[in-house]
Amino acid sequence: MEEIHEEDGFVFFRRREAIENGGNVLLIVAFNESSIDFRVYDIADIQNPLKKEAALQLINELNMTYRYSKFTINEGRIDLSYSLSKHFPADAQDLFDILVMLLDCASDTYPKFMKVQWS
Repeated sequence: MEEIHEEDGFVFFRRREAIENGGNVLLIVAFNESSIDFRVYDIADIQNPLKKEAALQLINELNMTYRYSKFTINEGRIDLSYSLSKHFPADAQDLFDILVMLLDCASDTYPKFMKVQWS
């Protein structure tokens, strides 16, 4: 992963990754004062305004299904996030496991978003 240090002391890591069912996502692990934030960007890009309602419905269903992962839509882009308290005693293996869990979640849900986009 590429390590980024911002001027304000914010540190994050990023990497492009191909998901199992197609497409590429951007993985981010960011460390700030109170949390460790995991993000998976660009799972899908649903720009058709006629598909927005179906995309929002799917996001709501997935957010109720997945306990920790949260899907969002921003200007048509579908993203996935998870936050962990920085005070939670986690080692590098725990952080890697969370990242793999999110990547698996993105891979599992990608076909569902593609179905919305192309139906």
